[in-house]
Amino acid sequence: MTQSEDLSAFLWIVVMGGFTAFLAAFGIGANDVANAYATSVGSKALTIKQACVLAVIFEFAGSVLAGSAVADTIRKGIADYACYEGGYMDSAILMYGNLCVVGSVAIWLALASWLEMPVSTTHSCVGGMIGMTIVAKGRDCVVWTKKTTAEELYIPSGVVGIVLSWIISPFLSGIFAVLLFLFVRTLVLRSKEAFNRSIVFYPLLIVLAVWINCFFVISKGISKKICDDGKNFLCYSSGDIKGWNAMAFSLAVGVGIAICCIPLYAKIKKVVLDEFEQKNATSGEQKTSTVDVAEAMTAKEKEAVESETTASETGAGKFMRNLWDDTKKRATYGINVDVHKAIQEDVEVQALHDNAEKFDPMAEAVFRYIQVFTAICDSFAHGANDVANAMGPFMAIYVIYDTGKVSKKADVGDDAYWILALGGVGIGIGLLLYGYNIMRAIGVKLAVITPSRGFSIELGAAIVIIIGSYLGLPLSTTHCQVGATTGVALLEGAKGINKWVLLKTAVGWVITLIVVGFSTGLLMAQGINAPITGNPDEPGSIQYEFLDSECDEFVANKYDWLRYVNDTLLPDTNAVLPTNSF
Repeated sequence: MTQSEDLSAFLWIVVMGGFTAFLAAFGIGANDVANAYATSVGSKALTIKQACVLAVIFEFAGSVLAGSAVADTIRKGIADYACYEGGYMDSAILMYGNLCVVGSVAIWLALASWLEMPVSTTHSCVGGMIGMTIVAKGRDCVVWTKKTTAEELYIPSGVVGIVLSWIISPFLSGIFAVLLFLFVRTLVLRSKEAFNRSIVFYPLLIVLAVWINCFFVISKGISKKICDDGKNFLCYSSGDIKGWNAMAFSLAVGVGIAICCIPLYAKIKKVVLDEFEQKNATSGEQKTSTVDVAEAMTAKEKEAVESETTASETGAGKFMRNLWDDTKKRATYGINVDVHKAIQEDVEVQALHDNAEKFDPMAEAVFRYIQVFTAICDSFAHGANDVANAMGPFMAIYVIYDTGKVSKKADVGDDAYWILALGGVGIGIGLLLYGYNIMRAIGVKLAVITPSRGFSIELGAAIVIIIGSYLGLPLSTTHCQVGATTGVALLEGAKGINKWVLLKTAVGWVITLIVVGFSTGLLMAQGINAPITGNPDEPGSIQYEFLDSECDEFVANKYDWLRYVNDTLLPDTNAVLPTNSF
């Protein structure tokens, strides 16, 4: 990397940006990724430990292997790019603004996770961009609404498009998820031979799942990678995906996998039968009082031994042992917590689960494998697309510092790998330590999730995200997932959904733009109005670089020029270079 001397005074922004981007990635893991795996954990298709392992592997793989190396310096087209083409100070302002954005996003995601509110990472970044731009350049530089043509349809974008997505995303996802679950419930789950019917329909379910998920990964996850070289079977020369070709390719993959899995169908049936035979045998055994007494004695004896061991330890040894045990317990709490315990602890949640329609557990078990596959595909696509989005503000900081100027798009090159890897690691740690809160809220408290319901929810959400990608709608994965869950739950009637959790989630969506935008605006206002100190005759100082880059004809009298800039030019950008600080 060739360091830009012009912006060397702002190296601290790059360093701070890296730290805050990691914290933002932590929040993504605790909120966004946890929401993606909530249905799998809620249906007990995966334990929290298994979900965390799969998420860490495939989020990291998606971000590093398929993540974009191209950073939009103005994220998501929310701000007018032309407003930041003013030169040296605009470059610095945009760098600092992106730092404020990623910092506000990190704080909001952590707070939302604590409040059990699944929110959109992308919309959080957008809210930050709105706040930053209003403070730095004025509201006219925010793209409030803009019409874009997609397949002869006029799709609103900008801030208006995002507000519309609060309604469009959950509504459409709910419709598709309901249709899928009605199909499964009618033809499979309510049949007298539900288990055998599930095995018969398994090839069709595999084709459907692979088709949708493969198409989802191509359009949402790896489109930028496979279209980098221009026109091919799946891409136009413009870099856009050929929708029908991608759909046909995905269908062919689904049919091929379904055929290859034919030998496994009998194996799956045997595994499920053996599993439930073993469960029935275990539950049929009666525990005698003698066994209970023996177990109690064993527990008491074990406690006595531990007490003796502890008592024999020295003071320092006991302290270190307790410290280690406490540290280990706290570090692993996130993967050992029982999220389903909320059913016994919350009366409303218990009633929700008691009133839900029950299906053949063996038939439900068959859907478990497809649901896990769907969650993996969702995780990979999320890592490829949304991780890059979340790390986008830091990428923008890095690119501006590296090139010394603002450009609409800039190739980060090989440096993208360590930036995306940083995001992948942060996401994994966030999910491991704090992902259980959102998993419990969406997978257990919001509605009853079983493998068949989870299968329908995840595919329904994926279908809408694919449609949104091709129509240019700014849809959120989080909104689609929650909308699909709500749609399936409402098939049980009004009692099938936890209204308090749903209301809190909806409020979180609305206030995301407001909270992140307002906090970013405050940080931005403080930064650009803070006094700037330094010697204008010293190379590397902000004043010197500003004068040399934009005011060559006034270099002979820098002090007078700085006063002129302070009084005449910079008020238009809300920035101040106070002359009394020179």
